[in-house]
Amino acid sequence: MKLRKALLLIMPFMLLLLYSCGLQDYPTYTYELSNGLGEKYLVNYCEQTNYPDNITRIKVFKEKHKVSDFEGGAYSGCDSYIPSQVMLICSSDGVDYYYIRSQFGEYIAADGLADLKMNFNMMSISRDVSELKDTEKHTYSKLAGLIRGAVSADAAKKRFSDCGYSSDSFMAFYNYE
Repeated sequence: MKLRKALLLIMPFMLLLLYSCGLQDYPTYTYELSNGLGEKYLVNYCEQTNYPDNITRIKVFKEKHKVSDFEGGAYSGCDSYIPSQVMLICSSDGVDYYYIRSQFGEYIAADGLADLKMNFNMMSISRDVSELKDTEKHTYSKLAGLIRGAVSADAAKKRFSDCGYSSDSFMAFYNYE
C-alpha cells in the first residue's frame, strides 16, 4: 500500500521532469531571399530548446527543393545563423554548390551526393586556413578543387558581382590548393 502511494506521488514529478527536458519547438518563421541573378530562396527557421542546448534549425529551399538543412548555436545567438545571402555557385556531377552567408560566417553548401566529410554538407570559408585541422584542410582542398573544376574564377566573380555580394572569402577559398 505504501509503495502504491509513493508511486502515485513520484510519477507526476517524473513526468514533469521528463517533459521539461524534452525537445520543444517554437513557431517556424519563413522569409524569402532573392539575389541579383533572379534566384529566389525560401528560408525557414525555428528555435528549439533541447535541454541543455538551445539551437536554431534552419532550412533553405529553392522553389520546392531543399538546398540546405542545418542547425546553429546557442539561443542567445539564434539570429546570427539565419542566412542573409544565398547564391548557386555552380553544378558538377549532380551536385549543386551554394554560397550561404549569415552574420556568423560564410559557407559553401553541397546539395547532392558529394563525397566530403562535412557537417550538414557545409564548410565554412570565412575561417582562417591556419586554424583548420589536417583532415579539415584535406576536405577544404578537395572541395576547392571540385569547384575550380566546375566554374572559372572570372565566372564566379561575375556571379558574386551580379548579386552585389563580396567575393573576397570565396576567392581565397577558390585559390586554395
